[in-house]
Amino acid sequence: MSGLTYVLEVAAPHEHLLDVTVRVPCDALGEQVDLTLPAWCPGSYLIRDYARMIRDLEVTGDDGARRSAAKTDKSSWRVERKGARVLTVRYRVYGHDLSVRTNHVDASHAFVHGPATFLYVEALRRQPCSVEVRVPDGWRLAAGLPRAGATDVDPFGDGAGTVTLVAANVDELFDGPIHLGATSHWRFTAGGVPVELAVWGDRVSGGAFTVDDLVRDLAAIVDDHVARFGEAPFRFYTFVLMLSHDSYGGLEHGMSSINLHNPRALAVRKEYEGLLELLSHELFHAWNGKRIAPPQLLDFDYGREAYTRCLWVVEGITSHFDRWALRTSRRITARSYLEKVLDDWTRLLATPGRRRHSLEESSFDAWIKLYKPDESNLNTTVSYYLKGGLVLTALDLEIRRRTEGSRSLDDVMRALWTQFGRRRVGYPEQLQPFFEEASGLDLSAVFERCVRGTDDPDLPGELAAVGLDLRASHDPALVADGLQAVWIGATAQAPMARITGVLDGGPAQQAGIAPGDELIAIDGFRVISDGDVRGLLGLRRPGDVAELALFRRGRLLRLPVTVAAAPPTRFEIAGAAEVDEVRAARWQAWMGEPHPGPQVLATIATAARGL
Repeated sequence: MSGLTYVLEVAAPHEHLLDVTVRVPCDALGEQVDLTLPAWCPGSYLIRDYARMIRDLEVTGDDGARRSAAKTDKSSWRVERKGARVLTVRYRVYGHDLSVRTNHVDASHAFVHGPATFLYVEALRRQPCSVEVRVPDGWRLAAGLPRAGATDVDPFGDGAGTVTLVAANVDELFDGPIHLGATSHWRFTAGGVPVELAVWGDRVSGGAFTVDDLVRDLAAIVDDHVARFGEAPFRFYTFVLMLSHDSYGGLEHGMSSINLHNPRALAVRKEYEGLLELLSHELFHAWNGKRIAPPQLLDFDYGREAYTRCLWVVEGITSHFDRWALRTSRRITARSYLEKVLDDWTRLLATPGRRRHSLEESSFDAWIKLYKPDESNLNTTVSYYLKGGLVLTALDLEIRRRTEGSRSLDDVMRALWTQFGRRRVGYPEQLQPFFEEASGLDLSAVFERCVRGTDDPDLPGELAAVGLDLRASHDPALVADGLQAVWIGATAQAPMARITGVLDGGPAQQAGIAPGDELIAIDGFRVISDGDVRGLLGLRRPGDVAELALFRRGRLLRLPVTVAAAPPTRFEIAGAAEVDEVRAARWQAWMGEPHPGPQVLATIATAARGL
């Protein structure tokens, strides 16, 4: 059975339009042919209804005559064959949303997201297909699909002119993002395979890092991930990096990743390490998520949600290893690693919803919670990225401790790869037995408390076992000159003190303050920023009543609020003052360097995150 063949052109970039042609062989099809566009894409769990961006669709038969195409639902068109052996479908796709999961076309580039672009026929989904990409003059192609006629030595080509991309089936086509633009390309070998880095967008001038640094560090990260699993699951790999103001995000694919970052990505250490962590995260998904996955994420219906309770495995494990690989590849220091862990820990503690939603529940509800955030999320759910990563970090330390360093989470991942990922077999929803088999330990307590339950991981305890103290206190700046550590239990958006979240059970909620309220004064004194709010509240003691003036839907209200003692706003990870040989040896085995002694290794101040 023949498959679908596409032609892709960027004929009107100033109109943000892609022109697509698809030839549909009909010999094995009925008299009515249904063309469909996905409503969502793997790796991003939200119904996006991509078909709303299609326009000017027309169909002709191999006799040159028009065929009718009528919508049958929001994402599908039914075409009457009328004896045609081949149908030619032409349409345009609008794209002006710069993200990793939608199309974006302008005069500088075109990012083409397969599920948002290519109509398909379900009966031909398993058949080989191809895309002829007509690259505009002066632009180059970067893609996560093989080129027709390419060799293993040079799988990328020059990316100019007309390039034909091939896919084993429609799923692989959708998993192969296409980027066209005035990009810069770097190519190198890492993990035994050819790797390409394609960068679009301007970078800020100067800075502490160069693209050569990025290439060197990416090569080390690829080597590290491949060594962890023992093999690369791809014949080549392409990193596409799009730089744009106030942008961040990534989406994994089987042989590539699409990544968004801001133009300061190479400017300073924190931004640069954040970029490395992003690229490491999406690369790790080539094993975990794209191949090690529950069956619901390996074979699915593009028109409806694919539910699983295992996104904490897909994303939580990846969130642990994205930064751990930066450390094991020696791209970052132990201090930088601990800073990242501590930052996530403070964010978890600031999420009341973690007491309501387990990791399994937040995974299942991703379609209506994580990907549809609103003001209630703070109190009703927890990110399986955030908590999942911390649970797995603590579990890794627990496995190392209880096995005296003979096993770690790496052994669990290698077992999952061997049993499921390499064979492309979906794993069961309950993975506890496989974690236990790989580690040789009874892990029922952590799964019951932290995966199926709502307990926090025992990160402080596991850090103590390697000679570290996790300390919580109040930011000295908040209690200087006699100020009090108080709060009302809300979050606000700068620069104005507009309330964005109200914590369950806190003073703000009890006083009737609501998200969307614009706070303008405290005890008659004007406030124009969250800093002003903290300064005036700090003059009060726990139990004092302050009058808050605010606008709600354009109307002035005055509400009395009883301020309360604030939770800790300063967190540290420090070497313990006294460390025995056992804990010092555990640290050495974990971090690959001698124990640092009694010094502060990481500090996070969180006062700016709440009121």
